[in-house]
Amino acid sequence: MSTDYTLILTNTRDKREADYIIHLLFEKQLAACIQTNNIYSHYFLKGHVTHDTEIRLLIKTKKSLFKKCEELIRSIHSYDIPEIIEIPITNGSKDFFNWVDYATRENKTNN
Repeated sequence: MSTDYTLILTNTRDKREADYIIHLLFEKQLAACIQTNNIYSHYFLKGHVTHDTEIRLLIKTKKSLFKKCEELIRSIHSYDIPEIIEIPITNGSKDFFNWVDYATRENKTNN
């Protein structure tokens, strides 16, 4: 079963940046729910492996809002190459999807 809903994954440098992104996504009604957790990332950049602590954001929204979310995150993110990944939700609770519709209602006609 395919749905019109998605999960966006991004990481931030710290809680302050995460909170700012979260605030703007909700202000613009681009997300229904955002969860955060502290992570330890390992990545290859500028010729060497780096180890950093980051804040992961799991953003639940509609597929039709991905581009707007991506643009907003890119416009304020401190990383040169922020991770912004869309993970399609292939199935789920109808009640949950109804709630996502409600939480992003201002964007139903503004996609």
